[in-house]
Amino acid sequence: MKLKTLLLMAFVTVSTFAQETEFKFSKEGLTDFIVTNYDGSAKDTYNRALAWVKDTSKKSFVNFVVVSSVENENEKLVIEGVKQNFICSKAGGTNVCTFATFTIAITFKDGKYKLEAVGLSEKANNSINTVVHNLDDFSEYYDKDGTLKKYKDEVPVAYESLFNDLNKSLIAFMDKKKKAENW
Repeated sequence: MKLKTLLLMAFVTVSTFAQETEFKFSKEGLTDFIVTNYDGSAKDTYNRALAWVKDTSKKSFVNFVVVSSVENENEKLVIEGVKQNFICSKAGGTNVCTFATFTIAITFKDGKYKLEAVGLSEKANNSINTVVHNLDDFSEYYDKDGTLKKYKDEVPVAYESLFNDLNKSLIAFMDKKKKAENW
């Protein structure tokens, strides 16, 4: 019995201090940040991430603008981007899509970086209204019984894939760049 209790306490302690590796959507909001282990110095990882921003800005997936860059030992980037066709749904026989303007912050340390979802606003194509989303509370998407509201099935996937795909794109670009540097 003591062994089971000890193992349970160890599991709870480890899981409490475990860091998220993917963004997840829930009623309580989006995961605040994820930490990705990445072999290299903070300075090299920062420079590769900056190159990723410049390279990705040229592509149609997303348009980036570096909002701010902390030059103190290359430790942080704050990036604003636009994602076309963020959420699409059928309305009156036609496809209606929104585009998202998002802000992320990437903080660098030797051997890892932290990617934070800082903000997200959404605007329907051909609309003047912009909706600013609270990333810490998604209760608006849920019924009182805790189930996702009707016609909102695509929302969790859109949020998760936006931020998770950004991280995957960053890793793939940095790996490719690192390989090219060390040929």
